[in-house]
Amino acid sequence: MKLKAISLVSLIILVVIISNPVLVPSVNGQDVSDIKVLMLISDYFGWNYFDAKEIFESWGVNVTTITSSLDTNVPSCLNRPPRGTTADLLLSQVENNIVNQFDVLFIPAGGQWQSLVQSTRALEFIEYAHDNGKIVAAICIGNTVLSHANNVVNGSSVVSYPYTNLEMTIAGATIRTGYCAVTDNGFITGGTGGGPTGGGYEVTPTRELCIAVAREVLGYSYCKSATISPQSGIIHTNFTIAAEITDLDAELDSITVVNCNISTVTAQIYTKSDRTLIDTVELINENDDGVYSGEFMALSNGEYIIDIEIEDTNHTLEVERETASFSVGAGFTIEPLILGMIAIGAVIAVAVIILVKRK
Repeated sequence: MKLKAISLVSLIILVVIISNPVLVPSVNGQDVSDIKVLMLISDYFGWNYFDAKEIFESWGVNVTTITSSLDTNVPSCLNRPPRGTTADLLLSQVENNIVNQFDVLFIPAGGQWQSLVQSTRALEFIEYAHDNGKIVAAICIGNTVLSHANNVVNGSSVVSYPYTNLEMTIAGATIRTGYCAVTDNGFITGGTGGGPTGGGYEVTPTRELCIAVAREVLGYSYCKSATISPQSGIIHTNFTIAAEITDLDAELDSITVVNCNISTVTAQIYTKSDRTLIDTVELINENDDGVYSGEFMALSNGEYIIDIEIEDTNHTLEVERETASFSVGAGFTIEPLILGMIAIGAVIAVAVIILVKRK
């Protein structure tokens, strides 16, 4: 009887060891109408605020406006005809933890950026939101506000926008060129507006950013899972990276107008200790089955992690961090499956010896 129990436990251990793909977040049960967005504005906010609010509310999203202005009557950007708004909340009258009632802190475009970057209160509010796991989204010149918040974008990928790239680089962010919106590390950034004399609110990719926000809040990801095989090896070992990718058409059909297909999938390989990028591998969907794969040859010892990056046909980039990991060592390495089999064999051997002695 005891032998049967030991064998059962050993089998469970084996299943756990074998079943080790890293899964990215899945849907958490929310509907689009459950999303709560907090818009942070100040004096001379851009008309992009109205566009984003209209898009969100057309999906049933709850939008609340908070302002760092002196009162709730907030004037709009000076380079367009006056179109002020009335905010729901004054930042000066609430605690930082009010942001915990929302899923997203959203910073629209417009000349408001100048007063926001000079507001210690506003920057602390942004820092608190990010530190407490809230998605922080910004678009166009609004992105520069994130670069002034203390150390929040350091190490994150952000969209390229000419008027914010310098500040973002100084803040430690990685500039990603050629995208309408970039999702990474709790941030969603969008470009590119028309500048002070152009119709920035008209050409800014507001809808693409809003879709990225909804996708992130709902827990949808283009990347369903990722694996690497083997999980350890010596220098010059060929590692195969595979990622299961979906286009999310069925999941996002209620908020998208046109189909959004996958354009490019890459694996970014970093050192585990300090996230130094050592290689980029393009993954190919050879069998048209949603599984994208590619190979990487290890050239130095160490522990490594893999980010999967997915670009879609709307030119938005999603970064899924640390979807898989592997190690490269100079000595002999044992695969988890082999290690598990050895452990099970040892347990069974001990059990048999005990039973024989008792007889």
